[in-house]
Amino acid sequence: MTRRISTVLIFASALLPQIVSAQSPPPATAVRSAAPSKTDPNAPSNAGRLQLTQYLDAIALKSTDARHASVAALKTKAEAQSRQAKVRKQLLSLIGPLPVKTPLNAKVLGTTQAEGFRIEKILFDSQPNFHVTALLYLPDGTGTAKLPAILMAPGHGPSGKAGDLAFAAAFARNGFALLSYDPIGQGERLQYPDPANPDQSLATRPTGEHGEAGLQPVLIGETITKYFLWDAMRAIDYLTTRPEIDPARIGAFGCSGGGLMTALITALDSRVAAAGTACFITSFDTLLPSIGPQDGEQSIPGFISAGLDFPDWVELATPRPYAIISTTSDMFPFAGAQKSEAESRAFYKLFQADQNLAFITGPGGHGNIRPLAPQILGFFLKHLQPKADADQPNLASLTTTLPKGALQVTPSGQVATSYPDSATVQSLNEKQAAVRIANIPIQKIKHPTLVQTQQAVREITRSSAPPGAPSPSSEPVGSPDPDHIRHALRIAAEPGITLQAEFYRPTTPGKHPTLLILRDNLDPSLDSQRADDIAHLRELARSGTAVFVLAPRPSPPGSEELKSPVLGAYYLLGLRAELVGKTLLGMRVDDVIRSIDFFSTGYTEDPNNITAEASGHLGLVLLHAAVLDPRLKHITVDHSLASYDSLIKALLPRNAPEDILPGVALRYDTGDLIHALGSRVTFTDPAPGDQYLSRSTLQK
Repeated sequence: MTRRISTVLIFASALLPQIVSAQSPPPATAVRSAAPSKTDPNAPSNAGRLQLTQYLDAIALKSTDARHASVAALKTKAEAQSRQAKVRKQLLSLIGPLPVKTPLNAKVLGTTQAEGFRIEKILFDSQPNFHVTALLYLPDGTGTAKLPAILMAPGHGPSGKAGDLAFAAAFARNGFALLSYDPIGQGERLQYPDPANPDQSLATRPTGEHGEAGLQPVLIGETITKYFLWDAMRAIDYLTTRPEIDPARIGAFGCSGGGLMTALITALDSRVAAAGTACFITSFDTLLPSIGPQDGEQSIPGFISAGLDFPDWVELATPRPYAIISTTSDMFPFAGAQKSEAESRAFYKLFQADQNLAFITGPGGHGNIRPLAPQILGFFLKHLQPKADADQPNLASLTTTLPKGALQVTPSGQVATSYPDSATVQSLNEKQAAVRIANIPIQKIKHPTLVQTQQAVREITRSSAPPGAPSPSSEPVGSPDPDHIRHALRIAAEPGITLQAEFYRPTTPGKHPTLLILRDNLDPSLDSQRADDIAHLRELARSGTAVFVLAPRPSPPGSEELKSPVLGAYYLLGLRAELVGKTLLGMRVDDVIRSIDFFSTGYTEDPNNITAEASGHLGLVLLHAAVLDPRLKHITVDHSLASYDSLIKALLPRNAPEDILPGVALRYDTGDLIHALGSRVTFTDPAPGDQYLSRSTLQK
């Protein structure tokens, strides 16, 4: 769909607030962007989720404190350089192996002349058939002189590169070439376009697009961050092919999500000679207790547990010129930016390069960098155009009206519809998964032993609870049951984590078979079927079966801001766990094992006759738990994920974050778990990776 873009730009000292920031609102005709659903973390229904986030944040704080102490102990440039090498290696390992460089196949698909500069429409391939849409701004009247260039990444606006127009024009008027490009899931590069409305996303908005596209790479031990980094690296490759541009004077700039992309490319590509990251740099000890982790490309699994934090993005760039650009009321805590700036400045001093680190700040909320335009432009003029007057950037009045389609590169306005056979993150990851899995020696073992499978499960899920530990403590909840059959409890799974549970005690004497049932929640007000469920469980107890019902963490489940309905209510919680080296599935496996520790030592339960059942996402939890805990003599799993292979191949996974395990596809699949269990498992109605797995249903 062709968009009408008619933008009036005013650059004058008295009218600086008119400069559009990298987070400016998209045109009315742009892709819809549903407002995120807000939740109250302190609501009673969120008690379990708050408990779990505090538990994870405490783990994070230990890591960040230890990291800060180790950086503070650096005393020489050589020690700092050694840390840089170590951190760079860690980052590349966490992000995933970078692709092999292939032809860019770059094309100029059109040119628009504006007052003082021209805009070229660029299409290039960062990977084979993986098209990147970009705009190259070139100032007029430069003759044969080589130009400094800026790589600019937009924030999380659906309009993508179109939102960069004002700052791009300002840079061009100050003698810079500027390449502004669409990140994955933004502008003309939707990964999940709605077939009925191709300009709209099935994942709702950019953060939903990024989150959804980021799930499948994690399954093979990689990340969506790798794709963002590679797009930026290939964009620099393109800039170096242009005869107008000086490859030694390439800078990078971006705000919000663009700030992450700028930090990423600057940290890992030394061709970036100067960088400005706006409204991104903070610290995890301030971010996690406030708004929490943000987006898959910003939340790399194992990042915190590897001893990394926000200052590492800056410190990897040392001693190159770097501007941390922050607003005092940003949702990315300003206090965190101050802490990271202070640490980074000490790091820069070890290189005697303190003068290269700038801290550009101003009042306002997230993305309010318009008033900071003179300082931002001045920073880049100083370091990339040393003959220019950095204190007097060109902010003369300029009014530009661009013709229809001037900022649109593809014929239809979307890569997906203009080039229907183009690659996507999903298709590229599926090919990468096939190559990586085929080359792993462990895949040559046709039937792994139970011990081998157990070891793989421990390493992948990060489950740590050993079967047979001392019984966890418990406390009763609510009024005593009149007939002493149903007992509502809270079980202390580990310090800081308690779980909702119910025990249905048989009325007859002696030892009884025990049935463990996993539920999402046990609150009758949240489940219209709970009254019937309780009545059924009472009957089981009366007929001689002890029943233990467990709601694994978060217990109760609570809710969170929805980045997209297709991601479900566990996406951000999953990111928080992965950052500190945990997984939601693995913690739930621990909950199952600890619950067995609790009820298998009772007076009426038979520890040699324990069975269990679960469905949906909890069915996959039970499958893993049974591999680790031989006390489960038989389990019944219903409507759970059929295989991780099917999840990798799904064009649009639905509500999948609960099942995500970093690197799982490189070690085992559900078939290996089922093989290890043999006759101990009954698996009914397995669901492929593109099927929505509803919350666990009642098993009767």
